[in-house]
Amino acid sequence: MILKVKGVSKSFGSQQVLKPITFEVGEGERICILGPSGCGKSTLLQMIAGLQRIDTGEVEMAGAIVERGKHYIPPENRPINMVFQDYALWPHMNVKQNMEYGMKRRKLNVHDRASTLDQLQSLLKLEGLLDRLPAQLSGGQQQRVGIARALATEPKLLLMDEPLSNLDVKLRTDMRGELARLLGELSIATLYVTHDRMEAFTVADRILILRDGTIDQLGTPRELFERPASPWVAQLMGYHNRLEARLSQNGPPAAIVSGSLIVGNLMGTDHGDGRAIIMIHPESIEICSSDEALQEGNLLKVTVMQTIYEGNRWRVIAETADQQPIHLFHHCSVDAGSEWRIRLLPEQTMIYAESSMLAT
Repeated sequence: MILKVKGVSKSFGSQQVLKPITFEVGEGERICILGPSGCGKSTLLQMIAGLQRIDTGEVEMAGAIVERGKHYIPPENRPINMVFQDYALWPHMNVKQNMEYGMKRRKLNVHDRASTLDQLQSLLKLEGLLDRLPAQLSGGQQQRVGIARALATEPKLLLMDEPLSNLDVKLRTDMRGELARLLGELSIATLYVTHDRMEAFTVADRILILRDGTIDQLGTPRELFERPASPWVAQLMGYHNRLEARLSQNGPPAAIVSGSLIVGNLMGTDHGDGRAIIMIHPESIEICSSDEALQEGNLLKVTVMQTIYEGNRWRVIAETADQQPIHLFHHCSVDAGSEWRIRLLPEQTMIYAESSMLAT
């Protein structure tokens, strides 16, 4: 393993920002730390980098302990490099000088520096830009220079703190695909902080969901999307419909909403007092228009409250018989007040028992 984080925590005064956290990063593995603002993402990254001291636990890199108790190895002596949100390029240095900075500090000879520069400018498409100052570059070019400078010292672990956050929406979308390709080609272990789910899906081998200073779930993008561990993770994965329900005591895993039996994936083992939450993505709801669909079950009667045009589809906001809102998509507009039968696809319906509701 390139990185082992064992029981690491951090407090600022009386506020505990990170509770004891444990996880590992393998060689060439890309892990995205995903979560809302203020959940501790950047603090965790800074502690791994050595920019913040840990309160408890230990950090191990490439088989060596870099921090435990009073033992502390400073950032410049750790086998890492970091790409910041604002790229942190030296404004008075041109691209070549920025890229050479770390190599000169590590006293690489002229031949090795030149060879590394040639490789990186080709890999990151920086040909013709080496003599420009950062102010003369676009946001995407500055981002590539920041990555090139970080890679120039051949770190065993690359730390990236929301490196696309300063780009506009289109460039950000383009760059996340390019960045995923680049990191895949380099096969370098990467810890990548973001609050953007699609960015994490594009870049990561595994995603670490961080909330309120603790890990909610750690798994592949597919595992998180198909089996979110809590209602909160489900919402982060796009399951925007949340329905209060009661667990069914008979038959397959199911819950009752507005008098209708809804079969799905039951999460958690402690059923508590029978209360439950159903989470489902708008795309996982069908409008029933045939007798065959009606016979398959998992039906709810709803009343349309509003429709919103979203370009290639309409978002339908409806209400169940017990006045719970539910969103779904349709190919055309429909009248407010109309009544429908909708079907929740069982394999994509998540049912969370009482024990999981603590994580909401």
